[in-house]
Amino acid sequence: MNTNYQTPVIVNPLLASRVLRNTYALLGLLFVASSVAAWFSQAMHWHIGFFPMLAGLFGFSFLIAKTRNSAWGIVAGFGFSAFLGLITGGNIDYMLARYSNGGELVVMAFGMTAIAFFGISAYAMVAKRDFSNMIAMLGIGTLVVIVGFIANYFLHIPALGLALSSLAVMLSMGWMLWQTQRIVNGGETNYIIAATGLLADIFVLFNNLLALIGFGFGDD
Repeated sequence: MNTNYQTPVIVNPLLASRVLRNTYALLGLLFVASSVAAWFSQAMHWHIGFFPMLAGLFGFSFLIAKTRNSAWGIVAGFGFSAFLGLITGGNIDYMLARYSNGGELVVMAFGMTAIAFFGISAYAMVAKRDFSNMIAMLGIGTLVVIVGFIANYFLHIPALGLALSSLAVMLSMGWMLWQTQRIVNGGETNYIIAATGLLADIFVLFNNLLALIGFGFGDD
């Protein structure tokens, strides 16, 4: 464990403040678009397959990275948010159909996600500890989870799926912490990248919490 505490170096406080403000403004708009897409997907009972989901996630990530310095980056960001909403709506529809208390489980997952996001964001803004060294662990952990989910798509091992979802929850919170502090410290100057990254963290956190809560508290 790293016990080296230090005050983060602010490269440009005014720039960091502007990026943070623009990030949360765009994140709010992206969240609205994602919520509308989720509602539509749930109402239409749409379910996106596992491999199309992976293709879409990687495709949109590549597109956003390529267009991040233009207005097309915002368009790509809204497309990404809508795609995440379609996936989430399908998962919500499954929970509502699978469990008699599915609505309560969705509300529980949403509440836990909101508490985690706002709590981690607030902590990242005031923490004196430097979390930049987390990037290697987060990157390796994310790769392990992706490979694990691909393998379990063929293996269908419930225990492995729960373990992977638990790890995904922890990693998503770690990414939130790392990304938010990076914005605050001036390390991230592109609010499109910052907002879509945080939206992806929220997506991963909510959907994996939903799976874990359904397993633990779902009533048939």
